[in-house]
Amino acid sequence: MPTTNEKRKHQRVKPLEEEPVEVHLMGTGLIDVLNANDISLGGIGILAPNHFDEWDLNEKIEIIVALPGDLADFRARGVIKQIGKKSSELGLYGVQFTEMGPKGKQDLLVYVNRLIRKHRIVK
Repeated sequence: MPTTNEKRKHQRVKPLEEEPVEVHLMGTGLIDVLNANDISLGGIGILAPNHFDEWDLNEKIEIIVALPGDLADFRARGVIKQIGKKSSELGLYGVQFTEMGPKGKQDLLVYVNRLIRKHRIVK
């Protein structure tokens, strides 16, 4: 039986707490900035407040991902592929990227590789 990592096309990494990956929502009435739980070239896990009910499974969304440090923010389109269990405070949304510019892809690859070297791989 393949493990979760073997099923995944891209390695996921967990951002450092002191250097979060911020997610800005496009086209919603929210002014909140959400944080990524994990990220890869294929998608992003977004932590959202439990009261957040903006998205449904398979909904297409547009976000701006703000990578920390010297890497540029990038715009991406994606689709909600998973809505995780919600705790009393947070829910987790799995978004599969469907579109992203070449510069965003390049900076995201640099970011993921940096965190792999820091042993931040999600198993």
